[in-house]
Amino acid sequence: MAQNTCNRCGECCRQGGPALHERDLGLVRDGKIPISSLITIKKGELTHNPLTGVIQPTGVELIKITGKGKQWECCYYDEQKGCTIYESRPQACVLLKCWDTKDILDLVEKETLSRFDILGPDDPMIPAMREHDHICPGPDFLYLKDRTSRLSVQQEKELEEQVRDDLRFRTRVTGDLNIKLDEELFYFGRPLFQLLQMLGAVVSESRSGVTLRWEI
Repeated sequence: MAQNTCNRCGECCRQGGPALHERDLGLVRDGKIPISSLITIKKGELTHNPLTGVIQPTGVELIKITGKGKQWECCYYDEQKGCTIYESRPQACVLLKCWDTKDILDLVEKETLSRFDILGPDDPMIPAMREHDHICPGPDFLYLKDRTSRLSVQQEKELEEQVRDDLRFRTRVTGDLNIKLDEELFYFGRPLFQLLQMLGAVVSESRSGVTLRWEI
C-alpha cells in the first residue's frame, strides 16, 4: 500500500533542520524559534542542492535551524517525543512529505529569509554584520572544491590570511558585544576555517597564527 501520510519515523528530521522562509518570520520574531537555534549559510557556500542532487554554491543566503553537536540532525528533534516545536514548526516542515517531495522541492531557495530580514534595518548588530561581510567576503568555494591540490603558494597564503582576518574579527566583536557562540553562528555564519576543512584543509596554530595545509 502506497504511503500517503507521515508515520513520524523522524528520518527527515535526522537529515537536518530546515531553511526558514518568509512565512516563518513570525516564529523568530515571537521567540518561538530564537536566533540561538539558527545558523547562517551564506550565499556562495557549498551545500547539497536537492533539486540537482549535487554539492553546489547556494544562490541565496539561507537561515537554517541548527543541528546537534557536529551533526545536522535538527536540534528540535527528540527520539522519544519527535518534533518538540511541532505546533510552531517552519513552513518547510509543514510542506515536507517524504512520499511526495514536489511541494518541498518547489520551495528550494525561494522566499527565503536572510539575517537582515529577521533583524530589521535598525538592529544594533547590523553594522557588525556588514563589517564582517566586508572584511570576510569568503573565497570562491566552487573554484576551491576541485583545485585544492593545485593551489599556488600565493593562493594558500591568501586563504590563510582570510582565515586569520575572520578569526580576529570574531574574537574582537564577540568579546566587545558579549555574543555567545550559538548567536555568533547566526550573525556571522560558520568560521571560514571550518568551511575550508570540508574541502580538505588541515588547520593548525603556530606562533605566527593559524596555518593551513591541504590534504592531497
